[in-house]
Amino acid sequence: MHQGIAALLGLQSWIIYRVERGEGAIEVFVGKPRKEACCPVCGARTRRVWERARGWRRVLHTWCGGLPVYLRVRPRRFRCGQCRKVFVERFAGIRPWGRCTEQAEQALLRELAGRSFRSTAVHLQVGVGVLRRVVLRRVAPQIDLQAAVRDLPELTLSLDEHSFRHQDMAVTVTAVLPGRQVLALLPDDRKRTVEAFFRQMPEEVRGRVRAVCVDLKDTWRKLLRSVLPQAQVVADPFHVIQDANRRLDEARRIEQEVRRRKIPRWPLLKNQEDLTPKQAEVLRTIYRQYPTLAHFHWAKEQLRAFYRAPSLRHAQALLDRLLLSLQHADDAELVRWGRTLHAWKAELLSYHRHRATSAYTEGIHTKIKLLKRLSYGFRDRHMYVRKMLLALVPLAFLLRPPHLLT
Repeated sequence: MHQGIAALLGLQSWIIYRVERGEGAIEVFVGKPRKEACCPVCGARTRRVWERARGWRRVLHTWCGGLPVYLRVRPRRFRCGQCRKVFVERFAGIRPWGRCTEQAEQALLRELAGRSFRSTAVHLQVGVGVLRRVVLRRVAPQIDLQAAVRDLPELTLSLDEHSFRHQDMAVTVTAVLPGRQVLALLPDDRKRTVEAFFRQMPEEVRGRVRAVCVDLKDTWRKLLRSVLPQAQVVADPFHVIQDANRRLDEARRIEQEVRRRKIPRWPLLKNQEDLTPKQAEVLRTIYRQYPTLAHFHWAKEQLRAFYRAPSLRHAQALLDRLLLSLQHADDAELVRWGRTLHAWKAELLSYHRHRATSAYTEGIHTKIKLLKRLSYGFRDRHMYVRKMLLALVPLAFLLRPPHLLT
């Protein structure tokens, strides 16, 4: 009977004295079969039991049938035969004065990965403070990068921002090629924080980085050129087209205010090949009546054609034609847009060498938004980073080494 219970609860190295079931928990009274211990001072082994604790210590171990299972242990005090010190017996998997075993802490973390603190506390019948202490003690704020990318000879990274609270931003660093993996979640978007992350990256990992995909932010480009000189910067297609749509919509609003006539928005922003016949007719009318909007829309579609180009040579020809057209445009905003694209020309063309995008990173941001809504937001940045990494990264890359006991 007791051997089956030990196998079910993972207590094969313990002696089970008895099992009691209360109203809201299961109590398992256990002990260690070997009556010896290792002295923490000199390291000598001794079998001299000085005294036994009078009360049974209660430690959360696992869950069974919806009820928490607690271990009841009664540690002994030993006297070392060499240094004559008296010390308390320690149990493997249980920290000194700990209220949870290592197995219980890992179960708490696995359950917390997809839930909020409050929901996990109610489901597992523990306190929110217990969960917070376990996260701070066991989950590291940084990933073991060497273990995470051990099997990848080369890396293509993606660097993007997401909102922590309102205008406070955090930065997500992911590997997008050849494998997809979250590598870091930085608590803020300050330049020194991002630079410190790359400077502290192991040299062998940093040497494998071949390209980094970013949005059109000059700060990131300059930073990456200094910390990763061997890597090429890639302008992310999603952000480039998003910037084109933003410029087109802003020009539409200005034209609408000047003409005092409503101009439909969707035929301009929707992909031209996906327009319905009615929307296509509206677009042709806009082309006839508003030449500036027509030029903006043409430039946007040329950018989309640039990213769909089958080869680097074809893409370069499309981009050169687009830049020449914007350079000689009548509208000042079109000329300014052309200067921006010209400044990012090398990064735009790098897309056709590496085919890297931040699509995976944007998917990670969608999951982060879901977890923030489930948790009704976060106040502490350090807890936020650990909680998100817990949901996005395998536990093996996050857990700090447990307290090894003999």
